Amino acid sequence: MLIALYLNGGFTLAISTDKFWYLLPLLGIISTAAMSLTMVASQKLPVSLFGTLCYLEPIFLFIFSITILHQSIDEGGSLFMYGMIFVALLMMIVDSALGYLARKRDDRLHGYNEPQVGSFPPRRRLKNRRIKGVLTAHRFRKIRKYQQKIHKMTRKIEELHSK
Repeated sequence: MLIALYLNGGFTLAISTDKFWYLLPLLGIISTAAMSLTMVASQKLPVSLFGTLCYLEPIFLFIFSITILHQSIDEGGSLFMYGMIFVALLMMIVDSALGYLARKRDDRLHGYNEPQVGSFPPRRRLKNRRIKGVLTAHRFRKIRKYQQKIHKMTRKIEELHSK
């Protein structure tokens, strides 16, 4: 970047213009904040939603640059690039919709009637978790009952030994 600035005369422009001295650090701070917020969002959001939002960001930038900043569509081949991003986004939406319909049909075929918000995680996983939880609780109660019996027997044995 420094070589490109030197070859194009960017250093003389930066030295002669005062506003670059306070805009450049401000740009660094804004870029750092945006990158850190992106990292936080990548940890907190599901992968599929984060990936979709990463595809939506350039589309929104393109729309805002045309509507708000009044940029030309023909500059820099941006129409082709954003068109390909838009096609990829449409393919993701269609794939997600088809997957949702397949899961809905699969759930209907298996006969799960429990109400659920959204479709993630699948109902089968919820039902399996519930069954595992019930089995674990049942085993815990059995173990506790046997421990109580063993404790009573040891008390009786201690009473017999003490006599």
